[in-house]
Amino acid sequence: MKNTILLILLAVLVVVTACHKDQPEMNMNISNPCDLAHEVSAEFDILEITGQAGSILEKTTLTDTILHTKSVRFIAKDSTADYTWYIGSEIITERSFVRYFDNSLSGQDITVTLVVKKDPNHFCLPNDDGYDSISKVLHVSQYPILTPPTKDYGSLEGVYRVKSEHKVDSFDVVFDGGHSGATQTFDIYNYDGNGSDCVGNAYINNINYRQVWTTGGTGITVCDYLQGNIHNRIDGVVEMNFTTRAHEGIPIVFYDWKYLGRKLN
Repeated sequence: MKNTILLILLAVLVVVTACHKDQPEMNMNISNPCDLAHEVSAEFDILEITGQAGSILEKTTLTDTILHTKSVRFIAKDSTADYTWYIGSEIITERSFVRYFDNSLSGQDITVTLVVKKDPNHFCLPNDDGYDSISKVLHVSQYPILTPPTKDYGSLEGVYRVKSEHKVDSFDVVFDGGHSGATQTFDIYNYDGNGSDCVGNAYINNINYRQVWTTGGTGITVCDYLQGNIHNRIDGVVEMNFTTRAHEGIPIVFYDWKYLGRKLN
């Protein structure tokens, strides 16, 4: 009898020990689910479009000002709400829409208002009423201004002071307008920080008020096959991204130039 009791106790001890070993550790770093909660917001983006709107060729730039005769995409940041947009006499109820601003609106300010409603999260945000509205002003600029044989693109033109990993000190890059004609081009000076210029050969493939692209390159035999873009961002930071190639040697070597800085004038 004693042996039987002893065997039973040993079996229970083994089971308890095994169960204890198999228990996963408790995660004591569980965050408060309300940390990610936020009040209902009508915040939205204004995106100037270049290229074909809605296609793979579309390129957009976050902005508050556009070139005239351009399309703009308006999009609410909240993806799960009821939307009411007011733009002039028009009322729109989609999350996102595109509108074209022709030359007749050049120099005008367009007020765009978004009203958003949705069920609030009263558990985390007891004071949220589920309603918000925001108005923003979009300026339709007078640019580009055609003065043959050039085009003036406004805020993009000027001197930029930038910094890159390949140079100890900051340096200046100059962007100068567009040459009108069958192929739109611009001049860019010191594009690699080493004194290289590309005059009349950098192709404007796409352009917005705050951003220009030469994504098609400059031709293999000129300007080191310069490709890339200049972005005079809405937050005041200038971002430049270029690639060039070396013509000597095989295989062909491509170089990346990435700059951050600000516009001086």
